[in-house]
Amino acid sequence: MNSLFFLPVTLVLGIFVGNLYFRGLWMTVQKLPTAQSPILLTLGSFFGRLAIAITGFALVLAFAQENALWHLLVCLGAFIWVRNHTIEKLQPKWPRRLNAH
Repeated sequence: MNSLFFLPVTLVLGIFVGNLYFRGLWMTVQKLPTAQSPILLTLGSFFGRLAIAITGFALVLAFAQENALWHLLVCLGAFIWVRNHTIEKLQPKWPRRLNAH
């Protein structure tokens, strides 16, 4: 497969895998207070999300014949960008303090 064609596909796959991973994490955190077995929920969610992430990264390595490391870095960069975007979106908004001079 052409390396330049696959680079945007790698970016989209990284965003997709990041969304699955971090939305799954957020759903798990929201369900923890009412869970009958929080440890099983935490471990099941972690290993499920880990399997999704590893599968996504392995797909990138499998389909990128040339420059596989660059494709993996693009995918990982998109994954981390989704993490930062999710944190920014879910973080509580604090009112700005005015200088009282």
